[in-house]
Amino acid sequence: MSKNSLELKDFVNDPTFIENMNRAFSDLRADYELSMDSTCEKINELKSLHVDVKNHLSDLTSWSRNSSGVISGLRGTGKTHLFMLARSALNSTLWDAEKSHNLCIYLNLKRLCLPEQFDSDLFNRIFSVFIYDEVSKQLLQILSGLSEENKLKQFLSMFNTQKRKVKENLEKAILSLYEIKQIAYNGNERFSELSTGSLETESYDHLLDEFSTQLNESLTLTDAGFSFDINASSLEEISERLKTNNTYMQYLNVQSVRNQLNSIISLLKIDSITFYVDEWEKISYNPEIQKHAAFFIDRIIDTPLYFWISVVPYRGYLYNLDNGADLQHQINLDDSLIFEASPTDKVLCMNYFKELINNRLDYYFDNPQINFYLLFNNDANFEKLVLASMGNTRDFGTMLLKCWSEFQSYRNSPLVQGRPFKYISLQMVTSAIKDNGDKKISNLNSNENTLSVWNDILNFCLSKKSSHFAINESQTELECLRKQEFSDLIYHRLLHFRKAHVPTKDGGLTDKLSIYAINYACSYNLHSESKISFITEYKTIHDRVRRYIYHPSAILQKLQIKEGEIFPCSNCGEPINILKMKAAWDNNACPFCGQHIRH
Repeated sequence: MSKNSLELKDFVNDPTFIENMNRAFSDLRADYELSMDSTCEKINELKSLHVDVKNHLSDLTSWSRNSSGVISGLRGTGKTHLFMLARSALNSTLWDAEKSHNLCIYLNLKRLCLPEQFDSDLFNRIFSVFIYDEVSKQLLQILSGLSEENKLKQFLSMFNTQKRKVKENLEKAILSLYEIKQIAYNGNERFSELSTGSLETESYDHLLDEFSTQLNESLTLTDAGFSFDINASSLEEISERLKTNNTYMQYLNVQSVRNQLNSIISLLKIDSITFYVDEWEKISYNPEIQKHAAFFIDRIIDTPLYFWISVVPYRGYLYNLDNGADLQHQINLDDSLIFEASPTDKVLCMNYFKELINNRLDYYFDNPQINFYLLFNNDANFEKLVLASMGNTRDFGTMLLKCWSEFQSYRNSPLVQGRPFKYISLQMVTSAIKDNGDKKISNLNSNENTLSVWNDILNFCLSKKSSHFAINESQTELECLRKQEFSDLIYHRLLHFRKAHVPTKDGGLTDKLSIYAINYACSYNLHSESKISFITEYKTIHDRVRRYIYHPSAILQKLQIKEGEIFPCSNCGEPINILKMKAAWDNNACPFCGQHIRH
């Protein structure tokens, strides 16, 4: 895009411009309710706004058709956006003769309601209900779309047989779908007293009635010569059968779920069902939930049922789901936009965020002159904002909005003598960066230990005058990153992964190194005052940073000693974990040196 004659100052008091500008860069979250009927407009918007990085969207769409995997990335890197767009792509070609036929179902684990106390059997039943409910809800929307002529023709082309056979198959699929909905209803009714947030019975009854009505109205395709025998008595028979002696309970186990899903695949003449499991980190507060969910998925994941799971690094585990075996592919969004990785990556970052700005302005404004060049005339100022984002789209949008707010305030105040700023200035960028850093630091105020770890990392970086540092990839050190203190720093985006498996500088260690960086915004004063150097080139990492090896275990041990959990042996100094080495502690005998732990 070329520069233009419009100036940003012309819009500081334009309420329409202000509203659209705010919408363009504040709506970067992806926490939408993802039922098919409510997100069609949102999906079309996302298609217009999406900037694909390193072909992640096309890879996910392609790989999802016949395999499973993991999408890894911090909050704000676009995991949910990828799921939404890929699901739309898969389901829009469900009966396209030129494509493989893959149904995609989205599961948002924030919607999974569990009682405080549960065992594996109860969890499996509740998770089965959760899957049945989402399959019935999302598949209904797809089947309802068959009333459109082109989609109906595509669907009919899947069956090389008589209309009567097609009709029978579709009737069975519809009844199976209703049965799944009824199982979910009975399950929710059964567990309602256990699960906070379950639907009220009256509300659920209404949804069930609405569901059966939609089935009959949407799928009676008279233009094609179909009139389905899906009547109230057929549905009532299913309901009564499932209620008799709690028959529905037999469907709430892992094998039955797999059988029901395979039946749907067979009846609809499709190739597979792929589940997108989002917000895995939201169930990390209780490791048992992740463990049971992984066990459930592990028991049904196999052709033709595939699973993709979105994870935040160091926010729990995948347990017995094996990367590379059960989950064959990995898309890592955290290494997609690393400014300092190479000159090529620097250009990639700059172009990505320029395109992000242009796409959003183009979507919200019907004027091609409202583009990137309206906001910036100085690449150095824009580069500073890109660097401060650490490659995170959400943080970038937040800071850009703050810049716009600062510009409005500046232009509406008495202007200083001289030439007033016509574009976002360095001072505005700096203010936005500092504001973003302050908000991140505020997330640590409630946890003294996490704040202690952050300060320890800052002191280490100050001692090396470097924003980047290395961590030995030993099991001990990497496990420390899963502890709450480090996990919170990563989760709140104060600590950023930059590169893995880097060889040590001196070659003396057998383990490789991972390179991490402190957040640019949270350390702005330090590098703006030249107390540390914020690294922008990989050559510096290669030449110097590989020597700056930080040990997460050391600060955690200090905190354990402070809290009385660790006691160093008074003779050899080895740490004695009082909780895990209770016998040694009680007998006052150090297992390392054999002397008294305490004098």
